[in-house]
Amino acid sequence: MKKMFLAISMVSSLAFSAHAADNAAITRWAEKALTKCPDSKTTIEEIKPPLAPTNFEVFTITQTSSDKGCGGQKYLLYSPTTQQVLMGPVIPLAADARPANVRIDETASNLLKTEIKSTIAPFPLPDGIRAVSIVKQTEYGPFAYHGFIDAGQHFLIIGDRGNLREDPGKTLLDALNTSSGVHRGKTKSTVNIVELSDFQCPTCGRAHKTVEPIIAKALGKISYTRLDLPLFEHHQWSIFAALGARAINKVAPSKYWPYVNFVFENQETIDKQKFDDVLKNYCEDHDINWAAVEKIYRDPKEKALLLEQVSRAFDAGIVSTPTYIVNGQILGFGPEGKYTIENIKKAIAAAK
Repeated sequence: MKKMFLAISMVSSLAFSAHAADNAAITRWAEKALTKCPDSKTTIEEIKPPLAPTNFEVFTITQTSSDKGCGGQKYLLYSPTTQQVLMGPVIPLAADARPANVRIDETASNLLKTEIKSTIAPFPLPDGIRAVSIVKQTEYGPFAYHGFIDAGQHFLIIGDRGNLREDPGKTLLDALNTSSGVHRGKTKSTVNIVELSDFQCPTCGRAHKTVEPIIAKALGKISYTRLDLPLFEHHQWSIFAALGARAINKVAPSKYWPYVNFVFENQETIDKQKFDDVLKNYCEDHDINWAAVEKIYRDPKEKALLLEQVSRAFDAGIVSTPTYIVNGQILGFGPEGKYTIENIKKAIAAAK
């Protein structure tokens, strides 16, 4: 899907917006919705394409940073009527008389280089957009990306959906369904940290070694949640490690965090083994009911729920690991994670 995000071309020239008040509000919204980067600056410009998504004004949001891997440019669609906001790639569809879903299938299949089947919701959302589900088959089962088609059925829009009157951080956390993650610390706190990580990701392993001790010391005053984000198309055993974590959390919840530590600390050793054996040996060595874990681990419903969780993260624009979200703000991790770690420490210091 990342390829799909990148396969977008700018349409038409830029023109400065006359809506100064709207620009200020949109910029504030975008700064909270975008990943927070070191020394970041956000600018907004309205574009006047010859054809635009129906009912929306179109802007480019440009974010620069001293971290060259953070920031970038996105489209932002704004409805003056409802104040609905969509942010992400805008993909033109073929301008012909074929049904919209056929044109979406063709476009998405070409971009992803695999067969795609899409479904368009029968009922419109505000401003006439309709939700679109774009499904591809994987070795683990069907995987869905989600987007929207505009009322004119000219554009496929992939990305976040929110409202200028609402906190995009809350919208993000609701979209991720963080209640499905594993929680530690206070139930309610002024500081809420969410981690999305992949057990096979080497950067996640290095981050865990640094961040985990910081979090462990602060659990008396913060709320912390971990969500699995196995990038299964790149990491062959990541999805199985995540399924193992989910199973252990249901059978022996007190053993969940030790399991997380074990996997991150032993990535190189696990690379050389079949993960089924790794999980079975771990359970037997730590007095965890392997039969109960295995039943959940191999349940197709659990795999479908995990893929759905990955899909929610991708829909929110989170396609890399590790990703940390502090009070609804996504942080850019960078090569060494110094910026993220610094911001986590600052948030913990301010916790009440």
